[in-house]
Amino acid sequence: MTNQRLALLPLLFIISALLLLSSCNRIPFLPRLEIDSFPEGNDSIETMEVKGVVYTRVVNPQAALDPEAPPALWVPATVYRNGKYLAYTVDLPKLTAETELANDNLSGDPDTDPQAAAGTGLEADATREEQLTETPPTIPSLRRRALLFPSRTSLQHPEIATLLSLELENKLPLRVADCHDQTLLDRARMLNQCPEISGLIKTWLKNSSGAPTVQFIIFLTTSPGRNYQYHTCTWVDAQTGNNVASFTFRATLSGQLLQPLVPNDPVPLLRLIDSTPWWCRIIKRDKENLYVLEAGHRSDLRYGRELQVFRRAALIKDPQNKKNLGFFFTEPVGFVTVVDFFGADGSLAQARTPLSDDFNQAYAVKISETEENTEK
Repeated sequence: MTNQRLALLPLLFIISALLLLSSCNRIPFLPRLEIDSFPEGNDSIETMEVKGVVYTRVVNPQAALDPEAPPALWVPATVYRNGKYLAYTVDLPKLTAETELANDNLSGDPDTDPQAAAGTGLEADATREEQLTETPPTIPSLRRRALLFPSRTSLQHPEIATLLSLELENKLPLRVADCHDQTLLDRARMLNQCPEISGLIKTWLKNSSGAPTVQFIIFLTTSPGRNYQYHTCTWVDAQTGNNVASFTFRATLSGQLLQPLVPNDPVPLLRLIDSTPWWCRIIKRDKENLYVLEAGHRSDLRYGRELQVFRRAALIKDPQNKKNLGFFFTEPVGFVTVVDFFGADGSLAQARTPLSDDFNQAYAVKISETEENTEK
């Protein structure tokens, strides 16, 4: 009996060693011990990472007291873990008796305000028309352009890529375009790791001539879990080639996506988009003073929208490590106005005055309202 027990000891030792190695992922054919970092329920905690900061969507503590307050807030994950966060509010000055009296007079009561009494009838209507005429029209924000870079996930599951593109354009001022470069499609077909796809994007940007046609590059990767498949959407800044944002959505093991794919009310992503400059390529046509813009209705361009044209885009590099910091547009050649549209996202522009230089391809850049009014 003692000899049998001694004979079983090496066998028990071997089994224990195999289980230990399987938990360390050293032996692929044995079951692995996995711990999912996400909740197992359908109501997962919405998170996103923007420029190195992880944000968590939480209930706004002021929503119960203020009906106009947003129902949810995006706060840094460190603040969420501490459990202390408040919505930022501005303390407005309290009204004094003199201020209240002045506001009552401005309300237009003819008995207390002689100017209001004089402005009744036709004079008041004329004043209102002048105010409406003098108010400048609001110029809609242009959608930044993003390229859905190919990866194994987007090529094997085009339905996921399509639904993600639709949600991105619905929730964000973003115009998502598919990649049609066959060389990139062939190279990215087997890539599913974030570092290798990011490296391919940097190489592609480095070999591209001039500024890219988009402001962001987006790609999908997939990682398996015990209860779900996790799909990560990573954003790359087209100026620097650096990863600037990411968020994750899930699917069941049978392939059913759990919506939404894009987090609700993605304020950090909105701020990232708004802080990024807008531009598109402009190509000269045969006709005089007419040019083709690689942006149109889907980029939220409108009739009469004015853009400034630059001939070149110069890179800005860090003097110490030589990394790309972005670029700036040089050699301005004039201004153009959108006059017509074609296709899903193309338009025609006409030069206000003959452009100061002849070119085959240049860059049309968004100008501020102040500059636009000055030029007029």
